[in-house]
Amino acid sequence: MTRVVLVEDHDMVAEAIGLALERAGIEVVARAFTVAAALADTGRTRPDVVLLDRRLPDGDGTAVIPELLAHGARVLVLTGEATASLAARVAEAGGAGLVLKSARLDELVEAVRKVARGEVVFDQ
Repeated sequence: MTRVVLVEDHDMVAEAIGLALERAGIEVVARAFTVAAALADTGRTRPDVVLLDRRLPDGDGTAVIPELLAHGARVLVLTGEATASLAARVAEAGGAGLVLKSARLDELVEAVRKVARGEVVFDQ
C-alpha cells in the first residue's frame, strides 16, 4: 500500500483529498498544515509520497523539497496555478511532479500512484 503525508492547510480541500486517497487504497499516514509539520511528519512516518501544497502559512512548500527527499519520500506538489517557472523549480529541487488543484480527484489519485511507482507527473 502506498503511504502518503498530505500537506494542505485548507481543511475542506484536505478532507476531500484524504477521502479520495483512502477510497483508492492509498494510506494517509499524516496530515500537516505547515512546512514545519510536513518536515516533522515526513521524518516520523517515512511515507512513499509527500503530497505538498505549494503555499502554506509558514512558507513555500517547494523550498523544502530537498529536505523531504532526504527522508526517502518522493514529492508531488499541489498548486492552484502551474507555470513553466514553477514546474522548473519543482523539477530542479527534485520533485516528482506538479498537479493543479483544478484537477479531478481521480486524476490526483492517479498522479500519486504514478509518483509512488517512480514516474514523474507535471500538469500545465
